[in-house]
Amino acid sequence: MSNYSDINAVIIKAEKSLKDIEAQYNNCLEQKIIPDSLLVEVKDYLGNLRSALDYLWNKIPNNNGGYFPIANSVADFQNKVKLIDAPYQKALEKWQDYNSDSWIMSFNLFRNKNIHLTLVPQKRQETREFSIKNNGAELRFSGCKFSGGVSFGVGGVSIPIDEKTQFPPDVPGVDIKRFIWVDFLFDGASISPNFPKNVSVVPFLKKSLENVKNIIIDIEPLIK
Repeated sequence: MSNYSDINAVIIKAEKSLKDIEAQYNNCLEQKIIPDSLLVEVKDYLGNLRSALDYLWNKIPNNNGGYFPIANSVADFQNKVKLIDAPYQKALEKWQDYNSDSWIMSFNLFRNKNIHLTLVPQKRQETREFSIKNNGAELRFSGCKFSGGVSFGVGGVSIPIDEKTQFPPDVPGVDIKRFIWVDFLFDGASISPNFPKNVSVVPFLKKSLENVKNIIIDIEPLIK
């Protein structure tokens, strides 16, 4: 996808790694703990994407060396790009977002903490979801916690909720569907109280690959 062999090499590596990482997470659906070996692969994957951006940055004329600019304020961004021409500044500015929970700030944080501090922990999260249909009436619940003998009237029938399973039991003539969605989240509470919360690992990794590719598409044609 790039005219540069070094950028292509790390992007191709990241694409291959992502397929393997996703397959490993699928194999971990029933596990309560994500193995360190998988955390290492996530670290390396983020590192390859960051390398693609850094290689790109160092091909821009008059760059000041160092790393692709990810700034925490307008002033910080302007200081980091002050030596390069305006078209590059404009293209780079499009991707800056100074909110702490934005994609690019989270990408930078996850990558840096993995490289310089520790493997970012992750946690397995289950979300229970169910729907009840009866006599034209329907109720849906997702991620709720029920206690104390809860029941719901649906289409003239009282449907209890089993506190242990958090699902309604089978009721003759009532259409009940139950799902358990399993997700894996970055869990950096032990690293920083301000660590982004509820960031789902695999979708974030996919979004990171897509965004890094789009950054390359935006900037590479400007390089002369």
